[in-house]
Amino acid sequence: MLARHDLRLLSGVLLLLLLSTPARAQTNYTSILDVSSFGWLDQFSLNTPNFNFVGHNACVPTSSVNVMTYLQKAAPDYFGTNLTGTTYTNWIDVDTTLSAPGYMNTSPTLGTPYNRLHFGLNKYVVQDLGFTNVHFSGMIPSAAWDSPLNPPAPELRPATIADNLPTWRFLYDSLTSGSGTVLGLTYTSLKAGHAVSLGGFDWIDSNGNGRIDFDENAQLHFVDPLDPTRGTDPYPIGGAKFTTGRIWEVEIPDPTNSAVVYNTLELAYSQYQGTNVWGGLSGGVGSDYGLAGAYLTVAVAMTVPEPSTYALLAISTAGLVGFVLRRRRP
Repeated sequence: MLARHDLRLLSGVLLLLLLSTPARAQTNYTSILDVSSFGWLDQFSLNTPNFNFVGHNACVPTSSVNVMTYLQKAAPDYFGTNLTGTTYTNWIDVDTTLSAPGYMNTSPTLGTPYNRLHFGLNKYVVQDLGFTNVHFSGMIPSAAWDSPLNPPAPELRPATIADNLPTWRFLYDSLTSGSGTVLGLTYTSLKAGHAVSLGGFDWIDSNGNGRIDFDENAQLHFVDPLDPTRGTDPYPIGGAKFTTGRIWEVEIPDPTNSAVVYNTLELAYSQYQGTNVWGGLSGGVGSDYGLAGAYLTVAVAMTVPEPSTYALLAISTAGLVGFVLRRRRP
């Protein structure tokens, strides 16, 4: 028979577990991060001779900088200003680092292999800067991780990076946990891709089937490195802005095997290229690319647990260990 003290302790641990488990009965899934916390680095800022004109294909490292700027502002006690600095020039410097061969290996002609996204972020944030409390999670299917079109992955697939296409649940949970998340897109033409910074998700599951139907008009909000700012003057005047697109679930056949069908998220939004007042060569005035359609192919999230969460988990774990040890005594 358990002592009253042991019952209280066990009840506390169970309560903690219950509180940390999200409810699944809801039908309204809305979570939108503070857009003012994001960076508004324009990928074409690297489209100059001294950056080897990599800007045309620097969407992955640029979106990573804009996400890390959000994390830095969301957890200043942990990061200070060490992730991306305090100026637009600092952001360009970080973008240059992430684009390098030892990180994301971004090519001026081929872009960034998706199997370098987690590798480059982990090397920069954890190995270089020493922020070991940052937790990575993600969804990258083997078709992107082991694609014959890309160089071999520089690392074995981490246990936290699932071999799967991104799901709406992963996006929503990343947002509600305050994570910073980079999304990799593949255009529906399957001829090219893009990357953006996840900022929000808004969906009402009106029929309760747990699937985003087209007529439910779910919305995805993100910072697009092609047109990331509402500002019209050089730094420090400006600010990030969200682009909003419609998102829904579709089934698409494997182009190499018609018997295989993938369930994936499709995004449609008006894609616009800004004027890039920050100094890179973007082709002059802004350009309206019209409606863009893309499948969500990759998602990598970075999470920093709150200090209070660390303390609560440490207390509960220590109590649970003590309870087990006492129960084992003869």
